[in-house]
Amino acid sequence: MKEQIDAYTKRAIDHHDDGATGEYYRLLRETKKFHTTKCPKCEHTAYPPRPFCPACFHDEVDWVDISGEATLYAFTTQSRALRFVAPDVIGIVEVPGVGRIATKINAKLSDLKIGQKVRFEPFEVSDELVVHSYTPVG
Repeated sequence: MKEQIDAYTKRAIDHHDDGATGEYYRLLRETKKFHTTKCPKCEHTAYPPRPFCPACFHDEVDWVDISGEATLYAFTTQSRALRFVAPDVIGIVEVPGVGRIATKINAKLSDLKIGQKVRFEPFEVSDELVVHSYTPVG
């Protein structure tokens, strides 16, 4: 089963890779840090990462670390899930300088409140795939 997940993950990333997608997942898997792209011309930070600047269309971007700190903006859980494993908590976090990101939240629904501070944690789905998740601070 694990080999099937890794093979599927590689095909999905390769299929959607625009030059930035593969690099994003590689950096996340290898460094366990959250990265995105930033335009050296207009200084716009784009998430998800892009191979060009979506604000000024400059064709070069730099890779930058995303702050590990964020604020919980919204959250929910569902009894059946396609993208997440039920009953995972999913949420929207506000990341300074980046904006709002949908992510897995590493906590029980009853332990959360809007406005709560959360911290980035890499979440290993398989050997080939690491994604972002956030855990409440404190």
